Amino acid sequence: MSRTPPKPLAHCKRHPSAPAGWRCDGCGASLCPECVEAKRMQTVDLLVCRLCGGRAETLLVHRSEQASYADRLGQVWRYPFTRQGLMVAAGLGAMMAFVGFMTNVTLIVFRLAPAAIGAGIFWGSFFAVMRSSTRGESEVPTPDFGDVFDDGLVPALKGLLATSVVWGSLLLYLVFVGGWDVFQYVDRLLSDPMFYMTGRFQSIPGETLLHDPIAWVLGLASLVYLPMALMMAMTSNSLLDIFNPLKALHSMLRLGRDYAVALGALFTLGLVYAAVHLVSSSLREVAFEVIVSRWLAQVLECLVFFAMARVLGLLLYTRGDAMGYGDPGDYITSVLPADATPRTSLRVDPAPLPSREPATSTPGAPSPEARLEELSALVQARNVPQALALYSELSFLPKASITPAVHLFVGQAAAAEGDNDLAVRALESAADSAPDDPLAPRALVLLARVLGERMQEAARARDVYRYIVDRYPDTDASRFAQARLPPTS
Repeated sequence: MSRTPPKPLAHCKRHPSAPAGWRCDGCGASLCPECVEAKRMQTVDLLVCRLCGGRAETLLVHRSEQASYADRLGQVWRYPFTRQGLMVAAGLGAMMAFVGFMTNVTLIVFRLAPAAIGAGIFWGSFFAVMRSSTRGESEVPTPDFGDVFDDGLVPALKGLLATSVVWGSLLLYLVFVGGWDVFQYVDRLLSDPMFYMTGRFQSIPGETLLHDPIAWVLGLASLVYLPMALMMAMTSNSLLDIFNPLKALHSMLRLGRDYAVALGALFTLGLVYAAVHLVSSSLREVAFEVIVSRWLAQVLECLVFFAMARVLGLLLYTRGDAMGYGDPGDYITSVLPADATPRTSLRVDPAPLPSREPATSTPGAPSPEARLEELSALVQARNVPQALALYSELSFLPKASITPAVHLFVGQAAAAEGDNDLAVRALESAADSAPDDPLAPRALVLLARVLGERMQEAARARDVYRYIVDRYPDTDASRFAQARLPPTS
């Protein structure tokens, strides 16, 4: 069954031509970035409706409704031709050319090692592009082969098993229906001296398949199955799922039209690869010593394979939940892109938190700077009781005078000790003192959890979660927050 067509996206009440990214919980109006205002309430920035001042809730939709899979494929041809993509293709092509050279010059009994290395490099890179695309990344990743087993041998095995649905099914058909005697072929091969010198296999009687309509149907069916086999090889914990036609068919039906679009894109890229292969084959016919020509041939082919892997990765990024890949909440995102933020300036709430005035200093008392150094030392030493006590005494100081790491440590320690008020104050300060610091979204997540789980203030916790989604999109903190917010339709 195919996915139902996405419902039309809402448009702004005041600007009908502009798509809406928020909805006011007060007047119910749909709002565009021009109609949303950032408002600071104490130490948390919230988004409010400019029409009535009510809270602006982010509109969330499934990724496939924000941008369809077909739309995302529109730029796939550019994917390998970025500076990063060309650099990765150049490096990968050099490795593949060298491994291919070693495979050809090595005695046949020792060729298994370089051949396995070459397969590991290729499939490790192919699945790396797929994984990167499923995370929404836009650049070709640099493959990591630090672990020979996990980064090389396992991907090679997955690639071999996934592609066996094509070549393996045809070979089995040739044996059991076409009457091909495998044992006779092996005996003839092993008795051929040229096999040991060149490593070339004798031709397989595949011409019988060309005149068999059933073989054509089998071949086409296996090619339709191949993209699903590759996706299951990457996403499943069990390699046996690759050969589970019921699970594969169920996933194909759930993906529906998007799977057909992927097949069309891969078919087109297959034609491109056929043309590229003609050129690369000619390059490989250049003098054997000219390794540059072999490198260039590998680079050209890598660019096509990057695009193929991108097609499958984008399908998983957009509709992976149809295959049971990942948490369903991971596929819920804001209607507007992450860069669609309110275009109004920040309005500060006139009622900030009351600040405590410093006590009258006594002669010989440590200076604030000395006490800040003492607090940092206590945090470094993980001296929780004294750090919490000193932090409370220094509450009169500006938040920015204390580093976000110290604020965060105190907030975590106070929450663990059950001092929720101090935890809230410290975690708010961690985010407010340096909102662009990587620790800020982490502190806000902890703040929301303290508010919602410890203090039973669900409304305040939701406000913080919404702020995280708006302020820090495409982060782990944002995904954590989205999973705890109900989808807004």
